[in-house]
Amino acid sequence: MAPPPIQATASKHTTTHAAGASFEKVAQGALLRLRDAARTAFVAAGGPDFNSLSLSRKLTIDKSLSWRLVRFAAEDDVFAGSKHLPGDAGLRIFARAIRGGLVPASVATEYSEALDALDAVVKEHAGSRAAFRALLTNCASEQPGEVHGTEFRRSAFQANSALWGIEATTRLLCAFLTAGDRCTDVTLVSGFLGLRRMRRDLSWPLARRRVLGHEGRTRERIAMPLDPSVPMDVPPLLSEYSSVSAESLRSISTEHGFWYELPEGEIGGTAAVDCMFGERMPSAGPAARAGCIERSEVLLRLDIPSEHVLMDIFVDRDIPLAGTPSAALFGLLTGGNGENTPDRERQRMPICEQPMEIGIEPKSWVTPVAPRHWEVVHDCMRWLDRRPASFRVFRLALRYPIIPTALVVTTPIGSE
Repeated sequence: MAPPPIQATASKHTTTHAAGASFEKVAQGALLRLRDAARTAFVAAGGPDFNSLSLSRKLTIDKSLSWRLVRFAAEDDVFAGSKHLPGDAGLRIFARAIRGGLVPASVATEYSEALDALDAVVKEHAGSRAAFRALLTNCASEQPGEVHGTEFRRSAFQANSALWGIEATTRLLCAFLTAGDRCTDVTLVSGFLGLRRMRRDLSWPLARRRVLGHEGRTRERIAMPLDPSVPMDVPPLLSEYSSVSAESLRSISTEHGFWYELPEGEIGGTAAVDCMFGERMPSAGPAARAGCIERSEVLLRLDIPSEHVLMDIFVDRDIPLAGTPSAALFGLLTGGNGENTPDRERQRMPICEQPMEIGIEPKSWVTPVAPRHWEVVHDCMRWLDRRPASFRVFRLALRYPIIPTALVVTTPIGSE
């Protein structure tokens, strides 16, 4: 969509440097002044309908630079428009281009002074353009999760993959909440697709997940392998959907049970592995139909750089719902595990993605980020002795999730 016609703005903006002035106020003043100076320069150069292509040709500047300048100048919200703001080199190129007599000298001077004022704000409040840009993302009036958008998350994914030496194509979790006469059973299928090592000397725990009980308390219970052919004393691996064997995984004993660790091995895409685990937790909570609980929480810990996260919640139709499931993301940098404790809310992070109901037709569950997803679900249904029509299905999909975090999907439970 083309930006609206640009009009010169006659009002003056001053950058606030008074003691105690907030970053938002100072940055907004500097950005408004630069935006209005750019608008005035555009109009002086070619009129209010001047577009980026015309600007590029008339000033002999790069087309991508002119596009970014026009997009920035067209935004009424300068914080939202700042995502299009070129770097310092690009802004200086434009300043030199308009000094050659294309616009009145006063217009070129105002633009250069506005640019110098912005540089002063950057140096005082951020230290660098990159840090300044990161600060601006939290000032925009967009949805909270959008300011931590794909561009930043992709960059974080690439950096974390290189630094930690591991990455995955997809982090997958399917959670089945089924109703019993006296309890609610929980079944989890969790794992990684396309898990790649970047270092041969790296080992990594793979099965590290929890479901929270009612009122946020973790319940002690016996977790049983979902596949009935798997013994209780080995990793609950779904061998049909895993390219590693249970024998190749290390069992690490912790105070919370066992973690299953991928050992050291070859690196790169040719050595990528898939590993899926399945467990049943009978009597994980009281009977939802009895009105004993208000919500159910399913938690997925995210600590491996992943391109995709796919989280499907299958809710037994015998469990009455009081609303649609919702997702929350909690940071783990300062400790914790994402469980519902009094301190958890302080670690809440922005997220705009939310679960969506995807229907009862299995063909609607197919997704390219998990090519054998339906086969996995089909086997789960068979082991649980259920049919697809027995469930309402809610899907949450993320790209390049922030790590380390805990992704929590809360399902509100009603009463009959």
